[in-house]
Amino acid sequence: MIIAVQDREDVVGRAVAGVLAQTFVDVEVVVVDDGSTDDSVAAARAVADSRVRIVRQERAGIAAARTSGLQRATGDWILVLDPDDEVAAGWLARMGRIIDATGAALVSCAGEHRHLDASTSEIEPMPVGPAGMRATVSFRTGAFTTTRDRLLEVGGFGGPGDSESLTEVGLRLLGSVGDHGAKVTHTPEVLVRWNERDVGPVPEGDALRLRWALQGLEALARTPIPDGDMLTRYATVGGVAAARMRDRKEARRLLLLARRAQPTEIKNWARWAVAWVAPLSDRIWLPAGAEALAASDDRRSVAEDVAAVPDHLVVDARAGLDDAADDVHVLGPLLPLAEEPADDAAGMVAAGPALPTPEPAADDPR
Repeated sequence: MIIAVQDREDVVGRAVAGVLAQTFVDVEVVVVDDGSTDDSVAAARAVADSRVRIVRQERAGIAAARTSGLQRATGDWILVLDPDDEVAAGWLARMGRIIDATGAALVSCAGEHRHLDASTSEIEPMPVGPAGMRATVSFRTGAFTTTRDRLLEVGGFGGPGDSESLTEVGLRLLGSVGDHGAKVTHTPEVLVRWNERDVGPVPEGDALRLRWALQGLEALARTPIPDGDMLTRYATVGGVAAARMRDRKEARRLLLLARRAQPTEIKNWARWAVAWVAPLSDRIWLPAGAEALAASDDRRSVAEDVAAVPDHLVVDARAGLDDAADDVHVLGPLLPLAEEPADDAAGMVAAGPALPTPEPAADDPR
């Protein structure tokens, strides 16, 4: 899986989370940052999953970034996504079943285009290519897959400065498939959503981290059995961000989710308990120098906050406070990312309605 990104801190985390939340788990995600000047890398890192690799390069264009990702990918089959794409939870599994059933060298699916007014237009594979190579296919991001070797054979996605479209790449693929006598097939199922870009302002700091986390949780909610470790990380990221914003209700809700996802981890209980004690929460999580300002509009006393928490949880929180203070500032122990050290930021972003998990098409092979 290749995701090329350039200044899309608001959405790239959603794309990464959507891939990692697939029912098909044997996946590698190569995120190529094409000289971003915002927090796109931090957004992609937020998942902190060993299946994600980050590649950074000087700005050379999206085509060159995709080719860079292709060269670094180790899997046999390749798909590309744009950072603002969304995918159904069964997207990879369905494509894989069609490949296994048909032996096709090029497989594509349908998708929907989501407009800014939330309306959608379905886009199905269409006949493309000159006579002799014509096939029903879609060459939009996320809608087609072929092998890494075949993509390398046709020159990848382009080089620095190229503005070659995926349709042009696809036509070269059709030529290669035809030359080798291989098969092309498709499914009419809607497995991908392409979102129009919202040019509105992007939140910053903890507000952005909270959106990252909520988006990651939404992606996990689409899969039948969400990964507990990922769910805990997103919930912790979001809970801490909400606590730093003094959104106590949201902080408690998210940290409770983390606690329930991993009930045997004492740090999850300690974070949740601390979120109930406003002055303690502020002391641990608010930025340096913000405590006095925060205290000026705090109407609850420590006694009132403590009374709202079961006694044994308050004891746990206080007993582990020194450890929690160090641990929570880095949002808990995260799995290492390949190739790059972890950034100080973490997260994911607000998303639209979830794509439905499609039923198998009656006229499609398995």
